[in-house]
Amino acid sequence: MARIALLTQLTSLVEHCAAIADSIGIALDVLAPQSGGWQDAVLILLGEDVVDPPNAVGVPTVLIAPAEAHNAWVNAARLGVDHVALLPAAAEWLTQRMITAVEPPSTPATTVGIVGGSGGAGASVLACAIARHAAGTNTSTVLLDADPLGGGLDLVLGCEDIAGLRWPALTASKGRLRPSTLTQALPRFHDLAVLSWDREGREELSGDVFDAVLTAAQQAFDLVVVDLPRHAPADWARACHHLVLVTPARVRAAVAAARVARRLADVHPGVRLVVRETDRFGLDPELVAETIGLDLIGTLHDDGSLAARIDRGEGIPAGRTHLSRFAELVLTGLAS
Repeated sequence: MARIALLTQLTSLVEHCAAIADSIGIALDVLAPQSGGWQDAVLILLGEDVVDPPNAVGVPTVLIAPAEAHNAWVNAARLGVDHVALLPAAAEWLTQRMITAVEPPSTPATTVGIVGGSGGAGASVLACAIARHAAGTNTSTVLLDADPLGGGLDLVLGCEDIAGLRWPALTASKGRLRPSTLTQALPRFHDLAVLSWDREGREELSGDVFDAVLTAAQQAFDLVVVDLPRHAPADWARACHHLVLVTPARVRAAVAAARVARRLADVHPGVRLVVRETDRFGLDPELVAETIGLDLIGTLHDDGSLAARIDRGEGIPAGRTHLSRFAELVLTGLAS
């Protein structure tokens, strides 16, 4: 297990650093300044009482001191540390530095945002289908439900009774979230990790929490699928590699989708369109795409029995259905 060493005998620094480490589930070894035991640490924290720094070649070091320490920068130069953290002001920075040390960042996972052009467009169903299909191909996948007012993607999947972490438990994360927390604690449904909402809370999804969760998810999984509300902040859309806008082939829905498309296009160059055919009297999908001004990935045919399945708690159907084949088509189209 990756270890972080703290070299100090100052009680206040030990308490500060131990509280941070405990909040993110990281082991912190507190050592006397002149002792050994730090040799296999991935990060070394030095208290201001350290006189001689350890000869830790290749291991990052951070000087920890209280905000009122007037000689912190002099000590930092003397000890030759890489960084200085003045507590408590630098607590957030130190938290992230600890996380990075024990779980080094890799290339962020491909992230696909699905957005409904209007209410009832079918974006949530498509997001679930894409995520479930990807998970079924042995791709490590997580599905993020970013709309607290959407009713819950776990209901669409039929997995609301599976125990695990929900969004309300993460509302206080504010950047303090290890990637391994998501892989270990999220509900699993047929190898798909799902982060949805409970039925009790009134929490909103703040930008800080969304950013922390998305960043952790991009490190913990190979594919991240996000069901984004159409009123989501621009930064949420910008954080996705691909954006898919979903609209029914109806005049009013297409008009609404056009407004959403313009909003998304202002912040993202890769917005694509899926048109859901509701019946034979709907608009031509190619015409809808041309009018909205987006490239058409494909047309999703409506399934009249799907709503009834979800109401019965059965979720979207498994196997090689039209929905799963369309999800595969979307993923292939986005990758090309």
